Amino acid sequence: MVKTQVIRVVSAVKPEKYMTIKRYYLNRLPARTYLPALLMLAGCIAGKVAVGPAPAATGQYDSKYPSVNCSRELEQISRSVKKVYCISSYTTWQFRRESAITGYHLLQGSFKKAAWGIISTNETAFGTATAIGVSETRIALLTCAHIVTTPDTLISYFEPDEENPVTCIRSFSVKEKQEIWVSELSACGPFKVLAADLPGDIAILGKNCEGLVDTLSPFPCRAGRAKDLAWGSFVYIFGYPLGTRMITSGIVSPAPKRPMGEFSVDALLNKGCSGGIIVAMRSGMAGIELVGIVKNVTSDREEILRPAPEAKQNADWLPYKGEIYAGIVDNIQYGLNSMVPVESILAFYLKNRPELVSSGYCLDSFFIPPKPKNK
Repeated sequence: MVKTQVIRVVSAVKPEKYMTIKRYYLNRLPARTYLPALLMLAGCIAGKVAVGPAPAATGQYDSKYPSVNCSRELEQISRSVKKVYCISSYTTWQFRRESAITGYHLLQGSFKKAAWGIISTNETAFGTATAIGVSETRIALLTCAHIVTTPDTLISYFEPDEENPVTCIRSFSVKEKQEIWVSELSACGPFKVLAADLPGDIAILGKNCEGLVDTLSPFPCRAGRAKDLAWGSFVYIFGYPLGTRMITSGIVSPAPKRPMGEFSVDALLNKGCSGGIIVAMRSGMAGIELVGIVKNVTSDREEILRPAPEAKQNADWLPYKGEIYAGIVDNIQYGLNSMVPVESILAFYLKNRPELVSSGYCLDSFFIPPKPKNK
């Protein structure tokens, strides 16, 4: 009779009430029935505990791997992530030290006659951009400013010496043209920088392009709040490391001072991830939200000596006897990354909103921030 009563009560309650029920019946069952009763309780509850109830929606960002499958949502997000190229064409004038070219000659325009060589070069930068606004004729992309903005002029100098302590110009480069292309959207032509903030490293690109509805999916989630990220918050990062679209994950470390929600992530990122979006999931699958974008990947630049580019040496135990060249190697500091919080992106948009709207790019539906939860 006791066992029948236990089965009836357990089957009528939720798994999280198991401990309360167990204590209740232990206080009321005879000692000789403890073991059978506990076995019955374990048997009735075991199947339910293995699955577990859905986590309660606390409104905070998860600090663990999601307990439910969210691959479909992540795949939909990935469709809005694109690779962006910036190709800048420069004309460079080269000078000898004895010509003693200075800034004065550049202002006067007399430097061209003193040049011993003129070359044309192309500088290419690539990163990640995300479609945050798509209509039938227009598209807007969010990325980092350092990817799509290059300097108009570049100047290199000779090292001063005792005979000539004046700093002389070695080369002077002028940007002739810059084009921004987006992977899978080459039919639209080069994109335009609608707004950019170099100190904040934020940029919005735009382009008028027909027939976008069937070929491009906009970012399907809303903007979140980086200030709600805490120690150990779990995030996903989308990007194009070394030109290949990938998704990775990381753990958040909030900055000591974070007026705009500044944070860092320990994810293993590589070149090409700049501009990649960072998303976090509210607990209880309350929603996936944008919390920032990757600003840059930390690296140390090291000067090295290397063989000639065309040199071939099969045996590594033989001493190298060819010409030696100077080179530079970037050593990536994995796990140390700079991020742009979504609050900074929102402030950037509000500052440039009049110009963007007048150009036909109203992104209010994406940038309206969610109201903070009352504590």
